[in-house]
Amino acid sequence: METATTFTQDQFAAAYRLGFSRTVRFLQSSGVQHELAEEIAQAAWSRGWECRAQLKNHAAIGVWVNSIAKNLLRVDYRRRKTVEELTEDSATIGASTDSTALAELLAHCSEEDRTLLVRHYMEGWSSNELAPALGISPVSVRVRLLRIKNSLRETLQLTGVGIPQAA
Repeated sequence: METATTFTQDQFAAAYRLGFSRTVRFLQSSGVQHELAEEIAQAAWSRGWECRAQLKNHAAIGVWVNSIAKNLLRVDYRRRKTVEELTEDSATIGASTDSTALAELLAHCSEEDRTLLVRHYMEGWSSNELAPALGISPVSVRVRLLRIKNSLRETLQLTGVGIPQAA
């Protein structure tokens, strides 16, 4: 049985010089912006160096590192989505928001949803403060707020429109 040898520092450096730009292009082909692609590619090659003993076929280092990069991209996407969707004050509408537009948005909501939106986004109530009044958990409050926002976006066809950050 043949034992796999690990990359030497020089061998890995040579593979890195050849493969880094390929990893960046691989990530960009998935629609990733150049800066993020470079950041993830760098992290993937670093992880590859740390785990180089696991690589069985030295000729497959590019494919191996690209699979690490793809996994890091998935993790980054999930982290960003979770942070965006479920943060405590993911969006609070400030006093400077146009009251006509706000009234139009709220007109598309049920009374219960409208009250929840106003308390959270305009009055600044946290999900921890709203949860006891609604009889649900704080996470459920954030999920409900997310669903209301998504429903409004869908109803008003506001794809990609964000609500200002909390003050």
